Amino acid sequence: MFLLFFIYFIQNIECERMLMLQPGSSVTIPCPYGNEYDKHRKYWCYHAGGDFNSCKIRAYANTTNDKLVVTDSPVQSLFTVTMRDLQDGDTGKYWCVVEIDMGADLNEAMFIKVKSEPDLSVVKSSVTGQEGGNVSVQCLYSSQHQKEKKQWCRSKDERCYTVGRSKTSQNSLVQLSDDGIRSFTVEMSELKKSDAGWYWCKSKYLQIPVHLSVIDAPPAAIENGGVCYILDGILVIYGIILTILYCRLRMRGNTSNQAEEKQGEGIYQGLKPHAQDTYETLNVKKKGFA
Repeated sequence: MFLLFFIYFIQNIECERMLMLQPGSSVTIPCPYGNEYDKHRKYWCYHAGGDFNSCKIRAYANTTNDKLVVTDSPVQSLFTVTMRDLQDGDTGKYWCVVEIDMGADLNEAMFIKVKSEPDLSVVKSSVTGQEGGNVSVQCLYSSQHQKEKKQWCRSKDERCYTVGRSKTSQNSLVQLSDDGIRSFTVEMSELKKSDAGWYWCKSKYLQIPVHLSVIDAPPAAIENGGVCYILDGILVIYGIILTILYCRLRMRGNTSNQAEEKQGEGIYQGLKPHAQDTYETLNVKKKGFA
């Protein structure tokens, strides 16, 4: 009887999510639910012995304290739980729970173990990529998991990609490679906005969450040599401005020359009568002397 209970206990643990986290670290855990439960209350529940019926509510959604933040996002049909400064005493079984008024609360269990050297972890728990671009996630594992199946799973629909599977059996835009020593890497290419969300690095029953954000791609004009076109456009504009300035200077120069010529003609014309008068006066004087 004891043997049967022990086997059931082990199988039950391996069917649940199990997270190993370092002392003093923080983690954010996604708790998805169906959109029909958008307006229901959600809470985070804990019991060291692993009994849901006796679990203690740690916090309801949209509450915050020094070590715990629970945030509901109905638009995404999930709520997240952020645990800070984890210590040995935080080891135990937890539940994401949706409260049902007239029935049993919906719950999903996971076991969290605080350990100085986790058997599964990630280099970055949050990554960002541009739409149409690539992103890489590195998942680290201990020597005990070198031969275990490694997977990359999406939280929203539980779709998983497995290390070693052929490209034809999986999305070629999601590639997994295992170095066989201590890490496997996930490469996601040609990202779309719909790829954003929560994922899990998995090795057997161990899992660790990773959040992917996909931001807008740069304007098309900047891609594929578009910078050159922009620079060419700027040079053309500068060329036009310089041409206009040159023409205006030419016009001003011509105007100044014309003004000087007219002024010279005026001086000449002003002097000519005077010279003529003087000549006639001299003639008169000469006539007088005669």
